[in-house]
Amino acid sequence: KHLTIDSRRLIERWKKEGKSNREVASLLGKAPQTIHTEIKRGTVRKCLGKGRFKEVYSADYAQQSYENNRKHSVKRSSVTKELKEKILHYHNQKFLPEMMVMAKGVNVGISTIYYWIH
Repeated sequence: KHLTIDSRRLIERWKKEGKSNREVASLLGKAPQTIHTEIKRGTVRKCLGKGRFKEVYSADYAQQSYENNRKHSVKRSSVTKELKEKILHYHNQKFLPEMMVMAKGVNVGISTIYYWIH
């Protein structure tokens, strides 16, 4: 689903060769919109000298941007070890998740409890 660094390097090479986004998408077996978004993410300004710049796609910059975005996209779990033990204790006592939410010290949503017990 996600593009690899190798795919990004191919995109960079093909764009330097002048291929269109649709051609690149076809070669990679991806949707044209995926390539468009990827090129937007990985475009940097290259200095040509004398105050002139050219926008080019950089596979390394795109990969770095992707990794940074992924790092910040994962939500941290609100279930601590102590809370997890309480949930498992109530689960072993045949409490339903709806009942666990009402129990003292269990202040997470029902869906979180279902996630941890299944």
